[in-house]
Amino acid sequence: MVGIISPKLFYKCKLKNMFKFYKSIIFLLFPILLLSCYEDDAPLVENENTLHHSSNLSSKVKSITSHNASFDDLIDNAFCFSLIFPYELSINNQLRVFNSAQDLSPLREDDAIEIVFPLSVVFSDYSLQEVNSTPELNALINQCTDFQSFTTFNCYSIKFPLTLKDFNDVNSSFQTHHFFNNKDIFLYLENLHDSDVYEIGYPISLLNKISLEVVINDNQEFIDMLDSSPSHCEE
Repeated sequence: MVGIISPKLFYKCKLKNMFKFYKSIIFLLFPILLLSCYEDDAPLVENENTLHHSSNLSSKVKSITSHNASFDDLIDNAFCFSLIFPYELSINNQLRVFNSAQDLSPLREDDAIEIVFPLSVVFSDYSLQEVNSTPELNALINQCTDFQSFTTFNCYSIKFPLTLKDFNDVNSSFQTHHFFNNKDIFLYLENLHDSDVYEIGYPISLLNKISLEVVINDNQEFIDMLDSSPSHCEE
């Protein structure tokens, strides 16, 4: 005797088979869909345009954007840090408050200059420290040897804004950053992880000491420009 399947049981079996079929399709298509999402959201790839924390150009950009601490060497005799305004100096036995680098212009090497403490200093890497006495200041000056391998490049400056786009391999995220000052660029590069990859948004412009603009279109052009220029120019 041939059994008769009820319509209700037949419907359940049909739904179950359809579910298995679509589940298999989704399982097969999921890697393709995932890859498509990454491709749409992943303009950065490993090529001649990508840079890392240890890239040659990364070091050069840090040298351009580091704090230029040489402008007050007549005061502190330290190339690796500068005094933070405002501060007080005794100039030829007369106390004066200095609020900007422009205020230092009239000072001469034969002036009797004494620093009034306490004050704070900012290093080439933008780190800060409070100084309370001449011995503390001298100790910091002696530590400037730690910065000898760090070259400050002052012949050109970056015309802002500068756009960088990065990819973090740890969390697979993409971000575009717009920078409007040297400090933020330097700290961004300083804090990159080994797995981070970034690109510079070209074209960019560099300004020389008399504000003449030079347009740069790619990494190699940027490197060649800096390699062909002196690292220090007169203020």
